[in-house]
Amino acid sequence: MTGSLLDASISDTRLLVRVALMYYRLHLTQEQIGERLGMSRFKVGRLLDRAVRESIVRIDVVHPTARLLELEDALVDRFGLLGAVVADVPIPEADPAAPELARETVAAAAAEFLADLRPSGCIGVSWGRTMLAVARALSAGWTAASEIVQLNGAISRSPRPTRATEIAERFGTTAGASIRLLAAPAIVGGRDLRLALEADPTIRETIAAARSAETAVFSLGMLTRGSVLVESGHLTDRDLDTLARAGAVGDVVGRFLLPDGRIACAEIDERTIGLPLAEMSRKRAAVGIAAGPGRGPITLAALRAGCVNVLVVDGATAEWVLGHA
Repeated sequence: MTGSLLDASISDTRLLVRVALMYYRLHLTQEQIGERLGMSRFKVGRLLDRAVRESIVRIDVVHPTARLLELEDALVDRFGLLGAVVADVPIPEADPAAPELARETVAAAAAEFLADLRPSGCIGVSWGRTMLAVARALSAGWTAASEIVQLNGAISRSPRPTRATEIAERFGTTAGASIRLLAAPAIVGGRDLRLALEADPTIRETIAAARSAETAVFSLGMLTRGSVLVESGHLTDRDLDTLARAGAVGDVVGRFLLPDGRIACAEIDERTIGLPLAEMSRKRAAVGIAAGPGRGPITLAALRAGCVNVLVVDGATAEWVLGHA
């Protein structure tokens, strides 16, 4: 970029900032701003729109009753939880925008809870769409943890990336912590291969670190063909059919559960690389996150399995769980 073009760009940006400050901070009308700067109020309006598009101005919609406290108390009492966060998603589940809005709303609530919790030492994290949203919602300095470690394998077995590295890096960057990745797929072809991989020093040490973590943060996934475990090639059609016939309702860090909290298929579980669910019950804080339509069954199964002691969900999921417990 030449000097003149650079100067013009800086001047243009400064004008956008100046107009935005006058409107949002000084509370001047568009007409008053136009009079001061020698331009029409219509141009002022266009500049304000552009300031929003270019993220010079960021507008948040704050819902004054964003957490449903009665549902939180009911979940804590019913399941003996350390804590519960129930985010209010103010649109019906039937709305096409419900899944994405629920994910973003619950992720923001989870990030806020984690900042209040301020876990220290080593923190274990899973991966998936909800965890990616949580990672993106974290603010710098949310914790003084020293290390972020992956709880389960995440190397994709298909051209579609899992984004697991991005999640761990975001957790680590915002915490100022080192990261330790589990360099293996989530589910492999056989038990012997899983044992051989877990004998590798790098993988063995990573699983040991995940075991030692006092805090674990993970999402609760449904059993569907759109699941990230399916899209990343970890589950075959045969695996899906096996799990469906067994009555699996979803997974927790790659471990598929029946409605009563038991492992749905021992053979698939023996091919799964990562922290066993029994280890979750030993965590000081095992934070399970579920967002969007259809997450009720896996949420209830995880609670019955005892692998969650802090639950972060949307209101509809909380109501489903309490209604079916």
